[in-house]
Amino acid sequence: MLRALLVALLLAACPSIVQADIVFYTIPGTTLTFLLQGSAKINPGQTVTFRHQAFGNLYMGAHDVRILKTKPTSSIAMQMRRGAEADQDLDKCFAAARFALRTGQLKEFYANAANAWKIAPENAAVTRLVNMKREIDKTVPINPAQKKTMEDYMKNRPGMEFTRSKHYVLMHDTGNKINKRTKLTRAQERLKLLEIVYESYMMKFSLEGVMLTVPKEPLMVVLFSEYDDYLGFSSSISPTLASTAGFFDRKSQIAVFFDQGTDDTFDFLYKINTQLQIEKKRLMRTREPGAKDRIRLADTLQLLIEVNRANLDIEVVSHEATHQLAGNTGLMPGDSPVPVWAAEGLATYFESPKEAAWGGIGAVNEERLELYRYLAPVTDISNIRFIVTDQIFTRASSNFSTMHAYAQSWALTHFLMDRHFTKLMKYYQKLSEHKGNLRLSEEKYIEIFTEAFEGRTIDQLDLEWKSYMRGLKTDLERVLNR
Repeated sequence: MLRALLVALLLAACPSIVQADIVFYTIPGTTLTFLLQGSAKINPGQTVTFRHQAFGNLYMGAHDVRILKTKPTSSIAMQMRRGAEADQDLDKCFAAARFALRTGQLKEFYANAANAWKIAPENAAVTRLVNMKREIDKTVPINPAQKKTMEDYMKNRPGMEFTRSKHYVLMHDTGNKINKRTKLTRAQERLKLLEIVYESYMMKFSLEGVMLTVPKEPLMVVLFSEYDDYLGFSSSISPTLASTAGFFDRKSQIAVFFDQGTDDTFDFLYKINTQLQIEKKRLMRTREPGAKDRIRLADTLQLLIEVNRANLDIEVVSHEATHQLAGNTGLMPGDSPVPVWAAEGLATYFESPKEAAWGGIGAVNEERLELYRYLAPVTDISNIRFIVTDQIFTRASSNFSTMHAYAQSWALTHFLMDRHFTKLMKYYQKLSEHKGNLRLSEEKYIEIFTEAFEGRTIDQLDLEWKSYMRGLKTDLERVLNR
């Protein structure tokens, strides 16, 4: 967890990112190492200028960095799109569209969809994409009763106000201060991120042949400006929520978040940064030897904190927003007995991991992969039967074992989404047919899973899953050829 906390990466959900170099940067005098992706240039005088697409330039000492050259995903995506267009190949268009979603390039996805329409406008898959895009481009009319629902849920908490976007209504206390870099308020930034997740989610299923129900009302979200306020509220809902970074309440259909960077996990970085900022002011006056390097370090660390904060936002929002979308688009209705593994497996599959080099739908989450690998040899636990009966969660006795349960659920969902998508959708559908049941028996869960994956026994699937996972690597592992 500590390693994951200290890794800061590019804002992969931004569709305009140009990625070129991977840089490992160690803060001088510490063991804190950040991983960044962007464009690095070595300057005379043993300094490095690192260009971050969203946050601007960072300046580092050359002896504090390790640079790996890799082909930009934007270039790969463009090459795939142009190749499909030149060959007038519909299947290549769809492959390029999948790669674009996988790497968080939503605009590139739409460019591939447009090419597919030019090649075969009457094709059923193309028509499905066009129809879904047309639907999600509409602004959903707000229901006045929703505001009352949210106010009641928050117990009429003072200082909260409402902001909305095409598909969301946000209740928040983050104020109206404009961020100089984004030109948006904090609430508007959160809504922008939610809309990216919404579009990516809806278009991914449409691309794969599943037309989800587009919600007729805005989805309800709460954003706290301070972690302590979130903690007090979430704990009043349930003590189990005290350790969460956000949650989706299936009963109320409300997702709740706090502003990342306001919790204790950032304290160490903030303490270092505070000391450096104080020193920076002094050095700007004295201009003593070495002042330039220390001032550069102060500026760089302050920017890295913002990068890390943004990436945590992406991971948490994409995870909880997926829960909310699954519950409101017919995939996992709130009144059906969806086992925890299935709900969390889907959410972790769609989350854009903070430590992935190129985050998007289905990106390989380093932290979850490591936890999966740790438990994989324990075959009494790491097996499909134990997971689909939800014992992986019901028998978890600590937060540590619950983290492993998430990892196993992520790994199994990743495999099924990639290799058995149609049957996985059939499994979700069968679960949704059991209305009004919060939970089913372990025997019933096995029965539903077996019916959905007919043609393969659970033991056969288990062997196939383990083989798949042995070959699964993070983007960084691929770059490092591990």
